[in-house]
Amino acid sequence: MKKILKLSLVLIVVLIAINTRATDVRFPKVEKANPKKMVTFALNDVNKANVSLYDSNDQLLHTEKLYTLNLNPLKSNDKIVKTYDLNPLADGIYYLVAESKTKVVKYEIIVANKTATIMSDPYSEVYKTVAVK
Repeated sequence: MKKILKLSLVLIVVLIAINTRATDVRFPKVEKANPKKMVTFALNDVNKANVSLYDSNDQLLHTEKLYTLNLNPLKSNDKIVKTYDLNPLADGIYYLVAESKTKVVKYEIIVANKTATIMSDPYSEVYKTVAVK
């Protein structure tokens, strides 16, 4: 009886872990404009992401790794919120690229007339192939 109980508990933990790995990462729409040339975006259901900023010539301007404090590894509704000050940038088109374990999303940012506007729809969105061991 104890073996059956232990085996059932192990099976439940494995199924929860598999279900957690299979959840989709959602990148929501982001704020549109700010008069101070600042943009804010949020990444939902992700606890680690690489975020990069490129100019229109695909030259890397900034990159960083963002994390959330995840106290429960089975919880998948974490959120990363980040604000960037784009005042040092000249007027033009820039790209914000957010990369998680399962997908890469690229947003277009237009800097003009002392404002920065990030497009609400992704410029491009690519899903990665995830191998499960």
